Amino acid sequence: MESLSRRQLLGVLGASAAGLAGGGYWYVRGSDAVDCPEFLEPDREFRESTSEAWSEPIVDDGTVFVGGGAGIVRMSSGSRMFRLLALEPSGEPKWVARRELAGGIGRPRPTDDRVFVSTGANTLLAFDRETGGLEWEFDAGGNVEGHMGVVTLVHDDTVVASVNDPNHDELEGSNAVVGVSTNEGELQWTTELDASVSNGLALFEGTVVVATRAGTLVGVDPETGDRRWEGDLEGGVDWTGSPVSFAGSGWIPREDGTVVGFDPESGTIRDRLASDRGDDERENETDGFVRAMQGSDDALYVGNLDGRVTAYDADGSERWLYEGLERIAAMKTDGDAVSVLDQRGVYTELEPETGDVSRAFLLVDVRDDDRCGHFPSERRFGGFATIRHTLVVTGRVAFGAKTYRLPPPG
Repeated sequence: MESLSRRQLLGVLGASAAGLAGGGYWYVRGSDAVDCPEFLEPDREFRESTSEAWSEPIVDDGTVFVGGGAGIVRMSSGSRMFRLLALEPSGEPKWVARRELAGGIGRPRPTDDRVFVSTGANTLLAFDRETGGLEWEFDAGGNVEGHMGVVTLVHDDTVVASVNDPNHDELEGSNAVVGVSTNEGELQWTTELDASVSNGLALFEGTVVVATRAGTLVGVDPETGDRRWEGDLEGGVDWTGSPVSFAGSGWIPREDGTVVGFDPESGTIRDRLASDRGDDERENETDGFVRAMQGSDDALYVGNLDGRVTAYDADGSERWLYEGLERIAAMKTDGDAVSVLDQRGVYTELEPETGDVSRAFLLVDVRDDDRCGHFPSERRFGGFATIRHTLVVTGRVAFGAKTYRLPPPG
């Protein structure tokens, strides 16, 4: 029997089954068959072109912020328009800010008054939180050759970002982390680095921890830019690698798949959680083993390329192992569930204590003839966030950003 396409199946089920929660399950038959979860269709989508990419959605005080073009560090044809979205809990836009840039907008960092974003054009932008109006722009120069990292941080009156190949009178070297005043957008300090930074910025109890692609770990004073300490991760960091906090330590994955635990007050390595995946199983020498990592009050959750999620206790022992069917794209934890999105487009909620699946949904893209993961992409999905019963999912290429309505649990 031939596999039914999604549209063919919906024709069989009837229009009444094509709602958000669908009705029943969607089976694909054949040698590569998998039993797909109940499907959800999007109720809103945001995309402009096949080259659009979107940042991880960030939820803050009842609003979801999403930046367009995350990871696009330069445009081959000069510049084009990128958007920053502020979405209501329903998924409706609260406001949309548009800027013509030579590179995309990174992960938004909202505060009470503003939303800060880095760009792939080596500029840092500050928008009014309520209206989306641009308040100021810090230009590090080198707008074609250089770029900023995806992540920005805010500490008191300073916003922190990383720059690459700047062209600015007060910036020297090819790579640096900078502190800019939140109110005026003026450069306060700069600290040179040995390599570029993308996602490798985090705040740990008043210290900015910087993880460079070369594997150097630096603790920086957010008020002055002074180096408090410097450490060595003994291996490079993938561009997606971001430090997280768990059990009094900072943790970050290296390119070789080892998750390194370090002292956030000195940069000294305390522990290692080693990958059991050999080099011959990796797709290429720079393809990282870990694709998502989250820390909670009592567990560290590590999501891998092969679809596994492992929960570790504070002593480094394995609490549970969930074995999914496809590589992990993104992961979140809120205490009630460990939520996982894989590159098939399956959103799964796991019990934090046991790793058991509480529910799962296939996130359908209505523009594609989706056959439940027969052709999963390595980079189709970029991130997700939930607010009330709305699931906001972002991705690359043609997926764009979409909202789905999650049915109430139970």
